[in-house]
Amino acid sequence: MDALFQEAESQKSNGLVVHQREKLVQAKRWTRDRRLPIYSVTKVLTGLAVGIAWDKGLIPSINEPVSRWYPEISGDPLRSQIRIRHLLDHTSGILTTQGSHDIYPQIDFVAFGLKSDVITPPGHVYRYNNRAINVASGIVRKASGQSMNEFLIEHLFKPLGIENFRLQTDRAGNGWGMDGAQLLINDLAKIGTVLANGGRYHDRQIISQRWLDIAFQASLVTLDGGVPYGLGLFALDLDGGLEIPPSTVETLERSGLRNDLAKRLLPYAGREFPKAKDLGKALKSEFNPTELEEISSAGGQAMIPIYRNIRSRKMIAHSGEIGIILIAVPEFGISVARTIDESRGRNKPHGFDNIYSRVFKLLPPLAPAPPAPE
Repeated sequence: MDALFQEAESQKSNGLVVHQREKLVQAKRWTRDRRLPIYSVTKVLTGLAVGIAWDKGLIPSINEPVSRWYPEISGDPLRSQIRIRHLLDHTSGILTTQGSHDIYPQIDFVAFGLKSDVITPPGHVYRYNNRAINVASGIVRKASGQSMNEFLIEHLFKPLGIENFRLQTDRAGNGWGMDGAQLLINDLAKIGTVLANGGRYHDRQIISQRWLDIAFQASLVTLDGGVPYGLGLFALDLDGGLEIPPSTVETLERSGLRNDLAKRLLPYAGREFPKAKDLGKALKSEFNPTELEEISSAGGQAMIPIYRNIRSRKMIAHSGEIGIILIAVPEFGISVARTIDESRGRNKPHGFDNIYSRVFKLLPPLAPAPPAPE
């Protein structure tokens, strides 16, 4: 813990806060405590907004086509294939550029995302995408009758006691899905606590464990890469030990997975894969991108995870420009928030990339696997 805070100070952090099971473990602020932009960590809020809307029955599933709410794209052969999960896991295929410089001048961020070219089939390629995730904000607005910002204030911020904040809105009234939120560091840590504590905060279920189980799974197309991304957040399997339960294959088939694909998937079920990348490589060796998307589609329709962690610890995280970082470790209820402002972080090497390995060293040893039955 000392090394974590010492390095946070050397990296010019404004603050670092560690919570465990809703209790403050340690905190240090090297500057005045004030609200700071969290940049792309705002995407975590967008994913939570969609999840809460699903919990409330406002959204049927993550496999629902975007055209349900925006029928004007239904006639386009690629746009009509975009599902909610594609917006959150960055596989929509929507054209994007690095950063958001082309988005800020737009009157309507959602319309800009929807009218952007679709350059790869949805679900086939991961590409971090600010244009696409703004469309998720529009869906929350259409589904709930409130802007995403109003929805977040009512269903996330008020239950968590978050009062000092700022959320950005475009000129068409859409909350920004890509970035724009400003929070105090302790309130940012509360968001991590919700992720780390099964969706609960002070005995109130903010978001369902079922949603988190799905959101914490990397998309099949990113399992074998260095950027395993779930629904609005990065999902790192720290220790390995993954499997596809045989019962999951049966559920996928009942949810529309073609019988021939289910049969080819079944030999991979019940097998333990040492790392996420091993499972990802195995699936990509057997299935082409279109077939992997069909498997993902069935999972999204059933609202179930495709694989499960047998014994591994998972680190949920997201970073924002200049080094804003939020980390959650659900197995131990740990939440870590790090903030840095423009004067300390912009164009300076203070991203604090070592924070992930430092947090890993805080974790208790992994419990030994139970002995095999005789």
